[in-house]
Amino acid sequence: MLKRIVIFIILFSFNCVLLAQDNVYPMPPQKGSIIIKNGTVYTATGSVISNGSVLIKDGKIAQVGNNITTDNDATIVDATGKNVYPGLILSSTDLGLSEIGSGVRGSNDYFELGAYNPSVKSIVAYNTDSKVINTLRANGILLACVVPQGRLLTGSSSVVQLDAWTWQDAIYKLDNGMHLNIPMLMRSPGRSRNQDASADPVKNGIKTIEDVESFLHKHKLT
Repeated sequence: MLKRIVIFIILFSFNCVLLAQDNVYPMPPQKGSIIIKNGTVYTATGSVISNGSVLIKDGKIAQVGNNITTDNDATIVDATGKNVYPGLILSSTDLGLSEIGSGVRGSNDYFELGAYNPSVKSIVAYNTDSKVINTLRANGILLACVVPQGRLLTGSSSVVQLDAWTWQDAIYKLDNGMHLNIPMLMRSPGRSRNQDASADPVKNGIKTIEDVESFLHKHKLT
């Protein structure tokens, strides 16, 4: 009897985990016309349109305003009493590179050894199956700049859209920037006991920056 109870608890727990880990699958390309109407529309330029409408045709915003015209067969979404915002952008993140934090090292691929890693590209390690992505999409974040981590010159970031099957599908802007962690030009109060009292953090920091500049010139990356 005890064995049956234990098996039931294990199966029940496993089922709950499966339900909790449901994926939100990428959508196919949007076809036709959709009108979101009667909402308070916040545009990307900063203006606010009361009782406004947004017309979407084949996946692209075609019109925004109070009086828009469209096909009679357009799908209507009534946003009365609701706010309509543009998709949000996560400007700097390790999304898709880190899943469970320091607890499970195998789920993390965001930090490279060594001070100079200009050849590192975050996009090739980006995991579109990350469970975190579904949470962000549900909260209006549609684009993210995925940045590799490291000590000094960490590598290239890429901007991804969060509705994708593979990292190739996710690319919105490939290798959009090289990332450099600027050295601290002041003594850290929290580490003063372990620091060399004679060391000059400003001098050391400037020396590090000059070394990076020399490295970039030498390898023709500037």
